[in-house]
Amino acid sequence: MSWQGLEDFIARVETRLDPPVGNGRLGETGDMDFLSPEEVAIIRPAAVLVGVIPRVSGATTLLTVRPTTMADHAGQVAFPGGKVDPIDLDEVAAALRESEEEVGVGPDDVEVLGKAAPYVTGTRYRITPVVGLLPADFQPVPDPTEVADVFETPLDFLMDARNHRVGEAIYRGKPRRYYEMPHNGYRIWGVTAGIIQRLYETLYEA
Repeated sequence: MSWQGLEDFIARVETRLDPPVGNGRLGETGDMDFLSPEEVAIIRPAAVLVGVIPRVSGATTLLTVRPTTMADHAGQVAFPGGKVDPIDLDEVAAALRESEEEVGVGPDDVEVLGKAAPYVTGTRYRITPVVGLLPADFQPVPDPTEVADVFETPLDFLMDARNHRVGEAIYRGKPRRYYEMPHNGYRIWGVTAGIIQRLYETLYEA
């Protein structure tokens, strides 16, 4: 499916993804096959914000680089987000809270459009991607203790399967296929690329 523009993207999100409130119907994806039954039993809920910014030059997606001091996925490209804490009403609330802490976007400034398929990681997180529209004039205010860098990638680049490269590595003794989407000096890969690829698949190939 070719890129049809931001309005078409929003319409697809609102009709093909899970609604912001309530239980979802989209099946999980990710690294479940690499987890033991004991590990599956202690999967922790998390959420990220797939923040779309309607810039004049074209819609972009907000991404961060995790500090190298992080315990999990250190130095990797990620969406703003984190664990669902007891204070959070649900995954949407967690994604908005974490995004405010990491990049300074206020919860009231995000128009939440829908929830994508949860992604289960090898580090035992069940990540719910929350797709939201940010203000066109949004300027990030990153917390240096939470993120090492903040950047934007064109949404039409991410929603183009021709940019979804497939790699393979050995993970926990098993061959594992992964996606990567290098752009403008940043290596978007692993969990983040997997979330993007599944989002594309749900919106444009389902």
